[in-house]
Amino acid sequence: MSMWLNLVKVDAGLLEAVRADPALIGAIVFDDGQAPVGFRRETDVFGDDYRTLGAVAEGRAEAEHGTTRWRGCYPWLAAATGEDGENDVEGYESGYGPAFILDPGQVAVVAQGLMGEGWGFGAARPDAAGGTHEGGYEGFEDLGPFYAAAAREGRAVVGGVS
Repeated sequence: MSMWLNLVKVDAGLLEAVRADPALIGAIVFDDGQAPVGFRRETDVFGDDYRTLGAVAEGRAEAEHGTTRWRGCYPWLAAATGEDGENDVEGYESGYGPAFILDPGQVAVVAQGLMGEGWGFGAARPDAAGGTHEGGYEGFEDLGPFYAAAAREGRAVVGGVS
């Protein structure tokens, strides 16, 4: 059984629409229907096998901190993946728990925190804003660059695990 972490960059207008109608999350994040106008799946989406990401985080936490409890060791990774539960969307389950939303200010803070924790910035590749990132963001190596791009673009992030 697989668990897939799905994250999507959204603009302010779409963020407000999602807050007003959480059912839109299915169309945006989980491809349950027609995506809104202006949404670019090829540059606005991050995906990763959640179990793999969790295993990497546990292994790193054990090596660096002597524990597998990665959420406490890497609070910015927990925030970036919705594991901290602080930004859950009431009324929308994404398969393995609630979906979550980070507004543009939170995205900027999480991007800085991920950089400080060292998540994916060593092999960062430029994104669409830099002109060379093609296709969607995928794999834990792209988590930091995905959030950095969202922060530069002043966008929010909507996500969940399916």
